[in-house]
Amino acid sequence: MAQELDELFSLLMDEEQLLPIEELSALSDLDTRQLDRFSSCWQSLSPLRRRTLLAILGQQADEHIELLFDSINRLGLDDPDPTIRKIAIGNLWESTDPSLPAAFLTALNEDSSLEVRTAAADALGRFVLLTELEDDSLTESDQIVDDLLGTIRDGASSDLHRACVKSLGFSSREEAQAIIADAYLSEDEDLVQSALIAMGRSANPVWRPEILQELDHPSPRVRAEAARAAGELELHDAAQPLVELLEDVSDEVIHIAIWSLGQIGGDVGRTALLDIQASAPDPETVKKADEALEHLAFLEGTPDLLIYDYDDPTEDATD
Repeated sequence: MAQELDELFSLLMDEEQLLPIEELSALSDLDTRQLDRFSSCWQSLSPLRRRTLLAILGQQADEHIELLFDSINRLGLDDPDPTIRKIAIGNLWESTDPSLPAAFLTALNEDSSLEVRTAAADALGRFVLLTELEDDSLTESDQIVDDLLGTIRDGASSDLHRACVKSLGFSSREEAQAIIADAYLSEDEDLVQSALIAMGRSANPVWRPEILQELDHPSPRVRAEAARAAGELELHDAAQPLVELLEDVSDEVIHIAIWSLGQIGGDVGRTALLDIQASAPDPETVKKADEALEHLAFLEGTPDLLIYDYDDPTEDATD
């Protein structure tokens, strides 16, 4: 194994040659000694070579779940090249490393690159969700939400603001809900879109009126996110409007409406999905309908499970 790695490191450092993609799986799950040797190799590579290598490792990890390149991506978090730091954050999206929240918070609050800060805000959303699911191992839980809120209040740029809004969608804290409402009420279409994403992530049906209203928005991007949010919240009264979106001019809107009908279920959605399955002119739409019907069949045999237990506002009124 040691000789194999040495040969691979030599190939990586020979930048006149293409990266040996088929051999990169040897970099998976390196132990401490192997990582030390790789680190020396890594530091000798040009920024372009490091970017390319990290991007390919991310693709391979997506395609082959048994491959684990977390230790290499952790090296990328401290790289002097901001593009590499951004790629590393994206590659660590599903990592369970308990030290990552602190690293991402540092990137959010201190990095000199706006793109890196935005990537960190996006990545922190998963840890907000874990907090809501009562993962007691996350000692930074309150700090994550506080820092996302603080970033917005400090006047974050558009992309960073949007990333924070989307990640705050996973939080049940009142301040987070207020931020989402502010984004929705803004006249910025990008922020409205982000607010709808946050609403869909919230698992909170309080956003039902806003989502239903935006299913008829003039912008296909907004309609698409409203359709997705309707499916994520399983809004049954969105079924008929979603059926109407199956005639939309945007293929993306159509495909998301199909997905959402599969999430919501019911006779209206099932009938529409069967019609699409039988009559759609393109294979991709037929495939989407097939997948939605498969999920619908699964739902019909599974009782509803509620992840969150939100207080019923009518209970306080009757006390």
